[in-house]
Amino acid sequence: MYYLSRLLSTASGRALAALALLAVPVRAVTLVEDGVARCVIMLPAGVQPLLQPAAEDLQACLRKMSGAEVPIIVGEAPTSVAAVLLGVTRDGAIAALSPEEAESTWPDGYVLASGGRDLALLAGRPEGVRNAVYGLLEDHLGCHWFTPGEIGESIPTRRTVDVVLATGRVSVKPAFELRAPWYNGNAVPYEDGKSVEVAQITKWGIRNRAGGLRGYAGQDWVSPFPKELQEKEPGLQAMLNGKRAPRGAEGQVCMSYPRATEIAVNYLISVFAAHPELEYYTFSPNDNDCYCQCPGCMALGKTPSERVLRFSNAVAEGVAAKCPGKGITILPYSSTIEPPGQGSKGAGNLYPVICSYAMEQVRPKTDALPWCQTYRERVSGWMQILPRAWSYDYIGWYPGPWPLFRKLETEQNWYRSLRFTGLMPEYIDRNMGTDIHMWLTWKLGWDREARLDDLLRAFYPAYYGQAAGTMQGIFEAFERQMLGVGGSGEYMEVPRLYPVALVEEALANVSRVRQLADPVLAARLGRDENCLRLLRLFLDAYTFGGQYRRSGNAEDKAKAATACEAYLQLADSLKGTLTVGRTASGFVKAGLDALHDPGTEFTKAGAFIYQDSLDDGGKAFQAKSRSGYFITTYGLSLTPRAIGEIHYEMRATDALTFKDARLHNMYLALPAEGHNSVEVSRDGGTTWVVAYRDVRMAGGSLDYDLTAQIAGARSFLLKLKVVNGGEECLAIDNWAISGTLE
Repeated sequence: MYYLSRLLSTASGRALAALALLAVPVRAVTLVEDGVARCVIMLPAGVQPLLQPAAEDLQACLRKMSGAEVPIIVGEAPTSVAAVLLGVTRDGAIAALSPEEAESTWPDGYVLASGGRDLALLAGRPEGVRNAVYGLLEDHLGCHWFTPGEIGESIPTRRTVDVVLATGRVSVKPAFELRAPWYNGNAVPYEDGKSVEVAQITKWGIRNRAGGLRGYAGQDWVSPFPKELQEKEPGLQAMLNGKRAPRGAEGQVCMSYPRATEIAVNYLISVFAAHPELEYYTFSPNDNDCYCQCPGCMALGKTPSERVLRFSNAVAEGVAAKCPGKGITILPYSSTIEPPGQGSKGAGNLYPVICSYAMEQVRPKTDALPWCQTYRERVSGWMQILPRAWSYDYIGWYPGPWPLFRKLETEQNWYRSLRFTGLMPEYIDRNMGTDIHMWLTWKLGWDREARLDDLLRAFYPAYYGQAAGTMQGIFEAFERQMLGVGGSGEYMEVPRLYPVALVEEALANVSRVRQLADPVLAARLGRDENCLRLLRLFLDAYTFGGQYRRSGNAEDKAKAATACEAYLQLADSLKGTLTVGRTASGFVKAGLDALHDPGTEFTKAGAFIYQDSLDDGGKAFQAKSRSGYFITTYGLSLTPRAIGEIHYEMRATDALTFKDARLHNMYLALPAEGHNSVEVSRDGGTTWVVAYRDVRMAGGSLDYDLTAQIAGARSFLLKLKVVNGGEECLAIDNWAISGTLE
């Protein structure tokens, strides 16, 4: 029957003879009997940084289940008891899978095998053995870690603990080669209890078998092309608006510079030499669209994606020649999200991470919405030229529940159908439901046979107990509401996604069931209740703030300030509790600061800045005058054929003058059949000097220098003008001006 004839061991025939015990076709292993330990947990000799914590978790779970204390040993197992063998034989020799079986469980799957009295956990790499421990605990013994920390742990109790493998041998391969959802720096309040919180979330991921291929996939051309190197080799400097300059993370590099490929390849070779365990490493550009505009780079392709792909291919091929089996990541994103034209082909060792950039974030990507159709067309174009791809989705933009569980299953199935092999969603914030969403991501990403309905049927009663029905109803009500309105991740969408009446109803229901709960359940419900309380305060802060932005009314300002302060006070009290992240707190803090904004008058020498999102009108009421534009949720808009002007008066006091200034983070539309301009007046509007005309300013990292127009002035007028074409348009969105006073 099921023999382990393909098992290899680093030891001699004695070790193989020990493994032969597993050939006996006994399919049940008793770990604990009536509260008494009947096994030991065996580790290989030496330092085991991956396996030791997993062994201790297995030991702790057995203790919590049954009260039994199962020993962890290194060396040779006593003959009187069974052994749980973590990548080791009964006599202490290292045990591993054959190359063929390691390949069949690639990259970090495993084999569970029972025979005689023993249970062997085997894999091609230590991460696989560790995953086997948690697969044993979760899939066979019913243990779960739904959320980080002890509050999310669910361990069943039983006096006798048996492990029954239906065939005596189970081979497990993950559905995706990379399963790496992650909470970004705003989703976890690092400034308070960093080590504890990060450690809890890291352990939570390990327990849920996160991982896969080894590597790093950030946005980083700074490391291979640091500013210091660009200063020594000016040819590396990207040319923007006709000028080269050394740039760090705020820019890119010249991809056509003759030594650029060589420098990148040598850098990546050094990374793989220092870390031979890595299978891929990033070669994704920095997080901006400041790509080199020199003739050589422009000749690399018609679009930014063609140029970046051609450069990345050359680097990938250089890495493959020197480091066989190693790959690099690229990130189709922002201006590179549109797929290259016909004839392009991605190198075989590319690991592209395709970003769901600037699109619908609430409804499934399979939806009929134009944004979703556009994304699918982009992905289809990329997948015609790529060897594989990993998905990069944004999760939890909003300061409210994230119950989009069915969307998750739909999209994972779609990704799998397109040959995607990895998942790397970025969780922008933490709130009610985001932990469960991440847990489901791991479950569906691990087991291709897993179904969402089955997972939720197990989750609700295990986590919420007697409150399961109430909480399921709350999650589903928010899910229906969110899917009904959709959204792209902007805060101005929050009132539509989370109506006050729905939030207050959910709060009342959570409060009701929490009063009847035991301490553990009360803590879980209390965490959700606090999330909903914060959401309710956020709605007030946003609503009153919007009223003030439109009216400039003192009463609206006072209401907005009170709501902002209440939100921040509650959020501050929850730091260190793993309840919420700080993305929304940052937004509320910025809103509170804006309420006390001094406007366009500057009183101190040194750096100055004035910035505005113009959402719901922003600080447009601080402008000296405005005509043509009308206020919308997203900024200042224009009707067809309309002309919009907004004038800001920038003033220095106490004999100060403006030394320099530049516009940045600037969105100024250039409509089809229309025009735009940025103009400056130093004489109160009698004469105007055009600084920029018919330049599409689309945000990003580009600066627009105004120094020549304003240097030495004590005040000046700034005019932002758009002449619209034949369709309504968003004319001005974000913008900022900064510089120096002397």
